[in-house]
Amino acid sequence: MSQSIRRLRLALPASLIALGAGTALAVPAQAASSWSPPVQLPAGCVSSGSVPGLAVNAAGTEAAAGSQPNADNSSSVLVCTSADGQTWPAPATVGQGGSPAVALAPDGRAVTAWSGGPFTAPVIQASVRPPGGTWSAPVTVGTDARGPLIGIDRSGNAIIAWAGATGTIHTASLPAGGSWTPAQTLATNYGSGLAMAANSAGSAVLTWAAKGTGNGTYADSGTILGGFAAPVKVGLPPYPGGRTSVALNDAGQAVMVWARGLGAVNVAATRSAAGTWSAAVQLSANEAGNLNVAIDGAGDAVATFEQYVPNTSIIALYASKLPAGGSWGPPTLLSAPGDSVSNFFGGRVVADSAGTFVIAWTDGTTRTLNVLTSPPGGGFGPATSFPNVGQINQLVIAPGHAALTFNSVVTTEPVN
Repeated sequence: MSQSIRRLRLALPASLIALGAGTALAVPAQAASSWSPPVQLPAGCVSSGSVPGLAVNAAGTEAAAGSQPNADNSSSVLVCTSADGQTWPAPATVGQGGSPAVALAPDGRAVTAWSGGPFTAPVIQASVRPPGGTWSAPVTVGTDARGPLIGIDRSGNAIIAWAGATGTIHTASLPAGGSWTPAQTLATNYGSGLAMAANSAGSAVLTWAAKGTGNGTYADSGTILGGFAAPVKVGLPPYPGGRTSVALNDAGQAVMVWARGLGAVNVAATRSAAGTWSAAVQLSANEAGNLNVAIDGAGDAVATFEQYVPNTSIIALYASKLPAGGSWGPPTLLSAPGDSVSNFFGGRVVADSAGTFVIAWTDGTTRTLNVLTSPPGGGFGPATSFPNVGQINQLVIAPGHAALTFNSVVTTEPVN
């Protein structure tokens, strides 16, 4: 992590001509970059865009999880691992079910969790692979389960979180070298949009939209092994059925974004290292879908969100930046002028502790995937473009490496 508090310079390059807040940035159709040529993933090792089924660590090891249907109408959970993101041995079948999530520790320890059991009574199951070892037999960690979220710290301690069918939120933790703790219930007011962020120091934050009119948007802070405090209401209710996104750095600073209320505006709140949430501030009006946020080690943040272009029915992707200790800047249009982004799972943004930010999105009309990378202390370089992309699956980052999956392929970029 950077030892000095920097200001993120989210200046786009001259080739991406800034025309002002809420107006277009011309994105080049093709540009040279350091992203590797896309490599086909083994069959079954691709997750959907909403499931954390891709992981990378600082050594460049990658893991990808997915599921594959069987002849008897069941599904097998598969995990693939690669030492460099380029060579992918055959997948390992770790259990039966779907919606797998996977995480990697710096030493290569891997943990995966998924929704298993019968359709009428789903459970959360998990498997662990020690460094250089093989996947363990699956164990049942919790019940009343939907698809899990997963996080891991630098010591290999892991946490999974999931929402139940009755409006509950649960967590379970796995000490490195130990056994899963009993499932804990954190809340009983879950409505939609569960998100989780964990840092390498062992802290974690969960965010969600509460069920029922007027119940608000909530956050719960804690540690991977030490449990959580009581949930706190951070802001007004989100758009019905909406989602939240949260990011957490190693200093304990957090930022969350969500779409607020029936007026559907994008809003954000920050949390200090001491654990106090700020009042929510509006990022933009005319909210139209997916939104994401990332934070680096110094506290600089970037949010991406979809909104309607003023006075049109076009849905476009925008970004806003938050310098450490400062205020959110105005939205900047990322997608091409006049291009609707409504036909794909929207943009992604990730950041590492050293200050690298990566944004990826797909133009709905041209089906071109665009990726922008900003090194520590610098601005975003020219966009890298991949043609004929249906949707982004996953975008992840660790110190030294970013990885991106789309169309059942994976590409990797060295960073910092």
